[in-house]
Amino acid sequence: MASGGYMDAEALIRYVKDGGHLNKTLSAICVAEGVGKNGVKSELQGRIIEKIRRYSTHNDAQKFERLKNMIYNPQSIGQTSANYGGMASSSSPAARSTPTATPGAYLNNHGNGYNMGGAVAYRGYVPQKLAFKTSPFYEIEQQLGDTLQCEVMPNHRHTVKTTIKVQDHAILHRVNKDPNLRVMVFCAAEDKPGQDIAFPHQSEVKVNGGDIKANLRGLKSKPGSTRPVDITKELRLNLPAYGNLIEMTYALTSKAGGAQPKFHLAIYVVKVVQVTELVKVLKNGKRITEKSVLEDMASKARDADIVATASVLSLKCPLSTLKIDLPCRSVSCRHNQCFDATSYLQLQEQGPTWLCPICNNSALFDTLAVDEYVKGILKSTSRSVDQVTIQPDGRWELNIKENNSRNSGVASASDDDDDLVEITKSGDSVKMGTPRAYGTPLGSVSNGSAPPSGPPNTSSSNSTKRSHAVIDLTSSGDEDDEPLARPQPQPKRQQTNSHTPMPPVYRPPTNGY
Repeated sequence: MASGGYMDAEALIRYVKDGGHLNKTLSAICVAEGVGKNGVKSELQGRIIEKIRRYSTHNDAQKFERLKNMIYNPQSIGQTSANYGGMASSSSPAARSTPTATPGAYLNNHGNGYNMGGAVAYRGYVPQKLAFKTSPFYEIEQQLGDTLQCEVMPNHRHTVKTTIKVQDHAILHRVNKDPNLRVMVFCAAEDKPGQDIAFPHQSEVKVNGGDIKANLRGLKSKPGSTRPVDITKELRLNLPAYGNLIEMTYALTSKAGGAQPKFHLAIYVVKVVQVTELVKVLKNGKRITEKSVLEDMASKARDADIVATASVLSLKCPLSTLKIDLPCRSVSCRHNQCFDATSYLQLQEQGPTWLCPICNNSALFDTLAVDEYVKGILKSTSRSVDQVTIQPDGRWELNIKENNSRNSGVASASDDDDDLVEITKSGDSVKMGTPRAYGTPLGSVSNGSAPPSGPPNTSSSNSTKRSHAVIDLTSSGDEDDEPLARPQPQPKRQQTNSHTPMPPVYRPPTNGY
């Protein structure tokens, strides 16, 4: 490769940032460049970018091209590292020669499965590589075969196809054994970095002649909500020489306004990340401290333009309506209401929109944080508590009225002055009720009366939880159309062992009750 020429450092830097390299690839490049291989992705990218700028500033075209080759063609790293010993000399013959990668060279040297399909060797040609937006639910391990370009089809149907054999891709042997490795079909309307997954409006995918049932459109009016198509189960991975045929038939690629994009299709082996693993990441990740929440509340309370009042904080997830387990929200959200991390991630796994279910603002995975203020409330309350009242200064208290009403299942005496003691027809229980339970008009109950039925029964009075719940029926005379109950001599108000159903009896208040 020529040592001179134009060095487009900024374009290469953008590719490093948006090219979708895995950490192990970046680490291998760092080793080849003689810099530290440990650290998070941003640190590894920073070291490589520093090398790019240094070579460009010093006009060192040989080292620049060598680094460029490794960035664009990761399978050349194994041979480059062997030739240069991790710190290549610009005067060595290998530095001046064109690196040619054989299939599986990087796999044999590093054992990580990177051979980019084993079919393309770097001879001054940068292979077309789609760069999709990153997703926390999977990591791209390797592309299988070439990227297919789907020509514009405004009227007719067209089919693109590719064949994959296990013997041509060593990583497929691992797919057959590792359930976390999956083979997926990706598609994009452009070949620029940071693309959303998008299939033609009318399209279908087939593997070995069988239709793949998958949602290729995503959510309506939600760009980026389409998922890659998992075809692992339809591949015949137990037959190394078998050519697995993958087809996509599509039509109507034109958009409104005359835009006619060319779609690009690629097959990748990805490593899926389970929701439970992502929840663990959140637990050990960012925090919205209780102190910061209280300071924010105090700041709002001091604002003269805002009337600070008590508010109700729900402890249920707005997505699942279940009690929140791990309270999360985006660091950019200005509300205190949280959602459950597991419920939110499960929803995004089905159709990624990454929007806060409360304020509808962006809530990407990288911006999610655990709210320690709400987490403290959850720890201090029982599972039966669904909401609390938050004071403007941050103090919180149980919503006693709501919780007591829900737990008891009946209204309190202060809520309903017309509660009655109802004796069921079976005579086996005493519960609170109203005359409407017997089909009697309310007016006849409030205006009518029933004859006294005898002296008060002490055991019956004690069995009721609130003796004052007996309605006063002594106010008027005989205007009832239908008597509520026939007077019985010495009726028993509760007989748990009686076999004869007793009619309901209403007694007038006596002795001040």
